[in-house]
Amino acid sequence: ETMARGGIYDQLGGGFARYSVDAGWIVPHFEKMLYDNALLVGVYTHWWRRTGNPLAERIVIETVDWLVREMRTDQGAFAASLDADSLDDHGQLHEGAYYVWNRDQLRAALGEEDAAWAAEAFSVTPSGTFEHGGSTLQLLSDHDQPRLADVRERLRTARDQRSRPGRDDKIVAAWNALLVDALVQAAMVFDRPDWLALATEAADFLWRVHCRDSRLR
Repeated sequence: ETMARGGIYDQLGGGFARYSVDAGWIVPHFEKMLYDNALLVGVYTHWWRRTGNPLAERIVIETVDWLVREMRTDQGAFAASLDADSLDDHGQLHEGAYYVWNRDQLRAALGEEDAAWAAEAFSVTPSGTFEHGGSTLQLLSDHDQPRLADVRERLRTARDQRSRPGRDDKIVAAWNALLVDALVQAAMVFDRPDWLALATEAADFLWRVHCRDSRLR
């Protein structure tokens, strides 16, 4: 739960960063790896299966949506990673520039009233929780859900205007296989035939392209 609510999770776009550099899961190394997210889709699927916790279901849905939106290749498999670094507002390459926010950026995207609410909801502090006064977004407690959905969507739209991290398009057989396994489990637990179709297409690609001379490369 602390990982899902912390800065290691992308509270706007879904998916987990590679690891946290602190014990509170606040500041991640911002690179997003396929294998982490594949394994965590399985973990959160079975957390929901055991407890029915709605947070677990939301994390699975958002992470799969992110994988499809940003990591799926034209061939139906999944890319290896997204970079940690991207260009900031000044055109300089910085780790986390795509993901972190300060209060001025919130005001520019949301206006004064909603920005003040969002700063409280997402723990965007005056001094920042990361470098250069920026804060990772955390969602440490449940809030007004309709307002939260509206604010998240507006922040996502604003973030889409930022320079995106680069993507490593390598298709790694083992990492894709981890995701195939997780998607099959999630499809069964949540009754999502569309996720089963994603898993099938990725698996077909691995057998067709990575299987050579009776070995999976």
